[in-house]
Amino acid sequence: MKSISFESPLLPVIDSNNFELLRVNDLSVSIAGTQIIDSVSFSLARDEILGVVGANGSGKTTLIKTIAGLIKSDSGAISVERVDVSNLSHSDRGRIISYMPQQVESHPFTVFEAVLMGRYPYLGRLQIEGTTDREIAWSAMSRTGTEVFADRKLDTLSGGERQRVVLARVLAQQPQILLMDEPTASLDLEHQILTMDLINQEVAKRRSGGVVILHDLSLAARFCDRLLLMQNGRVTATGTPWEVLTPENLRTAFNIEGLVEPDPVTGMPHVLVLGSQNFNSKELVGSGRTVHLVCGAGSGRQLMHQLTVAGYTVTAGVLGTGDSDREAAERLGVKYVSAPPFSPITESQHSEHIGLIRRADYVVLCPMAVGMNNLRNIHAAAEGSSLFVIESPDAEVSDYTGGEAFELRRSMV
Repeated sequence: MKSISFESPLLPVIDSNNFELLRVNDLSVSIAGTQIIDSVSFSLARDEILGVVGANGSGKTTLIKTIAGLIKSDSGAISVERVDVSNLSHSDRGRIISYMPQQVESHPFTVFEAVLMGRYPYLGRLQIEGTTDREIAWSAMSRTGTEVFADRKLDTLSGGERQRVVLARVLAQQPQILLMDEPTASLDLEHQILTMDLINQEVAKRRSGGVVILHDLSLAARFCDRLLLMQNGRVTATGTPWEVLTPENLRTAFNIEGLVEPDPVTGMPHVLVLGSQNFNSKELVGSGRTVHLVCGAGSGRQLMHQLTVAGYTVTAGVLGTGDSDREAAERLGVKYVSAPPFSPITESQHSEHIGLIRRADYVVLCPMAVGMNNLRNIHAAAEGSSLFVIESPDAEVSDYTGGEAFELRRSMV
């Protein structure tokens, strides 16, 4: 086994913009006679975070453990900057690849001692950590907020605190490739975001790369450049979060029915789980009942989701092309009355709308803006036998009808 210096990148940088950092080619792994990984291939570029997603038992952990050198493969190749990792010494491998396990062990070392272990690949036999090593370790602790319990024993910390200590150790290792198995496990919401932000910062700062296993699909979509979807030890989809997180893939890989829509803040995919494919819909509170929403301009989309998840059949009124409520209805399979954008409701559209209302068990009038083009939606709502009028949180509903819509709403309350 030869030793290679890693004071600089493994090989001269050929193309710093698109240089392939990690390549896994046709990797297969068996444990106790059972095949866990089956012919998996993928690459990782510099400045990239690759999220690995999939159901429990799909092979995610075995995959990154094999890349880390903790499990021996049956076949295939793993290379870092075109150097086969089987040609690297343990210390060389430790300088370029770090591994953050899913389960964080508890032992009687202090937090500072545990983080300082990240510097071991840079030390010779019997060599003591120097001032630079200690400064790097302390900096990693400051970034993860663990310096406040530097002198405490690991076995006195909570699971989430130990998770942050291991993250600090990984940062102190200063690797080229971060392999992280559920780094946000056991963390509260604040530290989940802080942890993923730190991983992003580290990758950008060092021009490194990360392979991160995540179970929170929305979190994975927000922070990962690409996703690798695994099922039964094989890669079933790879690409951008939008390309991978489709309702079809959710159904196939996770056995769930779900919606994928843009997060209102980040614009990245947000996964809403509607239920398991095997779930008995008759057990849902809304099973067998229909709720009709008179809505528009986003006033009904959240309620559509909530009612659908609760098992109700949902219908909606006249919605023009480009209306965000119409887009939500189409994603949810909600029946609505179609209309061109910015056009008055026709007699036929109005009649179709009233037909939906009369077939519904309940009708909900949402706090939508009303103009002369959609005023007929308010008139149609009055045809409902069980009508609920939702007021706007700020007690104001935009009325561009000279007060006619306001008076209609008030008469229904």
